[in-house]
Amino acid sequence: MGAKAMTDHSEVLVTGNDMFGVPFCERAQLLDLAQNEFSFALFRPVSENLTLRVNFHPDNELAEFWVEGLVSEVKNRLDGKQTVELKVDGKRLAS
Repeated sequence: MGAKAMTDHSEVLVTGNDMFGVPFCERAQLLDLAQNEFSFALFRPVSENLTLRVNFHPDNELAEFWVEGLVSEVKNRLDGKQTVELKVDGKRLAS
């Protein structure tokens, strides 16, 4: 994923459909943040090429804090979570 720009393990809010097509909304731990991609630890099973929405201020529902991206890589972890890498195009979402 390249050089790490941030690893403070902040909490983010992730929404979308899981690998079974079921809508979900889950708080996740941010693991790595770079310019156009980031990764987080997620319990909900997702697969590559899914679109997810992420809010970097999970306590604020304003549209200016949401980004949408495509899952580029998923790795299973020993703690039951997945490390999910998301690539974004830099556009913010409208509400």
